Amino acid sequence: MHHIRSLTVALFLCVSFSASADILEAWQGFSSPEILSEGFTHSYFTLPAEGATSYQGPKYWSSDYWPSQAGGINNRWASNRPSGFRTYNFPKNELLRMSTQQLKALSPSEKYDIYMGRYDYPLKTEVAGTVSETAADWEGICHGWVVAALHHAEPQPKTLRNQDGIAVPFGSSDIKGLLSFYYAWHANNGSQTVGKRCTFGQWTGGEVACDQDLNAGAFHIIISNRIGLQGEGIIMDVERWDQVWNQPVIAYRSQFMGEFRPTQTAARGTVRELRLSTQVWYVNETDNSWYPVHGTQNQKTESKTFQYRVELNNRDEIIGGTWESDERPDFIWQKAKVEAFSGYFANFSDLLND
Repeated sequence: MHHIRSLTVALFLCVSFSASADILEAWQGFSSPEILSEGFTHSYFTLPAEGATSYQGPKYWSSDYWPSQAGGINNRWASNRPSGFRTYNFPKNELLRMSTQQLKALSPSEKYDIYMGRYDYPLKTEVAGTVSETAADWEGICHGWVVAALHHAEPQPKTLRNQDGIAVPFGSSDIKGLLSFYYAWHANNGSQTVGKRCTFGQWTGGEVACDQDLNAGAFHIIISNRIGLQGEGIIMDVERWDQVWNQPVIAYRSQFMGEFRPTQTAARGTVRELRLSTQVWYVNETDNSWYPVHGTQNQKTESKTFQYRVELNNRDEIIGGTWESDERPDFIWQKAKVEAFSGYFANFSDLLND
């Protein structure tokens, strides 16, 4: 499983629900596409029926979600006996005598601490406070991975020497894990979300059932603008129900399935409705590896197909929509790229190959 530990409990925890309340097919404020951008085109016939991201090579890489119950990025994944809890803190004198292979087997957090010359292991200690052997198997830092994968080229293995002459070997997954942790816990540059999280049959903070919270018309505007016109990926919870499946969405294809007169519940101003079937492709998680996964079988891509109607006004602008398939996304969100790493991660750009 590859679900995330939330940025905040209110924003990212979700359980199944029984929808009963009627929801207008014009999108509500929290489902407006303008949350992500004020410049989106709404004209249906101007929007491409299919599109793909411009950076499917260096960006949008598969990664582990660094599960909490395995120790997160404290997990010595490259060891013959992986472990993320109660691992020995090697002092400097022992590290100086260790072979490259022995250093490779350390965890991402340990490697970064050693590179920084911090043999008291502050990052390892911080990570230990965010993980638990008793955590649910879906808890991890996918909410960091999806942002990092959208903004940064896939890391290459790199060996960096610290102030004491210790050559610290970082694998591609070591750097992915560190990037994911930073975006999950340290990148305080805000995020924007279209749609709301469902919890115990209600929207977080509200009493209205969330059957249509991410409006189908808004969904179509966002994917066809961001991916189709701009060639950029988006982050989507592709699973409607209990658990959160945040994925980098990299491509889509919409098929026209028919035209209809406005239904009684259509958004005010609707003159016709179009039925669409849209397939979206997204990057999935994969096992950790020393080398990049692009171009290999470890780069994972999957797809889902959604059926819905978009509602057009007399200018052929999308003003609303409604889902027809039980399969539907829960919410879409974005977070900006960090241009300068801060704090203990100030030297982190040394590891990247952007």
